[in-house]
Amino acid sequence: MVTQGPWLSRDGFVAETAVQFDRVNAAIARLEREAEKARQTIAEMAEEANRARRFQAFEETLKNSRDYKLTDLQRGFRDLKSRLDAIEGAKSTFVGLTYKSFDAIDSKLAELSALQAQFERSEQNVRRNAVLVCAAAVLAAIAVASHLF
Repeated sequence: MVTQGPWLSRDGFVAETAVQFDRVNAAIARLEREAEKARQTIAEMAEEANRARRFQAFEETLKNSRDYKLTDLQRGFRDLKSRLDAIEGAKSTFVGLTYKSFDAIDSKLAELSALQAQFERSEQNVRRNAVLVCAAAVLAAIAVASHLF
């Protein structure tokens, strides 16, 4: 048999301390694993926040682009309207217009072009008749002159 000496209480203390150290080490290891999980979760959340921020910036860019296009389109329409107003003149003159549609204007232009063609034919007839009258007058003058001489 081994005799127990003053080391028995010390051995019990060492054993108890070793058990506590093992528990502390296990708790530290568990805390380190949890800290690593927390770091990973934080990194994922930071990546998700960056992704959300990029998506928000992209949406803002799309919105600004759409707004710019709409503004440009409105500016173009205003410019077109002002040009059309300048071409059309005052709106009050439209009330008294005889021809208010393109069909009526087209038919009137066709009628006027037919009248112009008829006028040109009349001018040609007048010239021809004038030449004939002059020729007849010259023949008459020759006939009178040949009778007298």
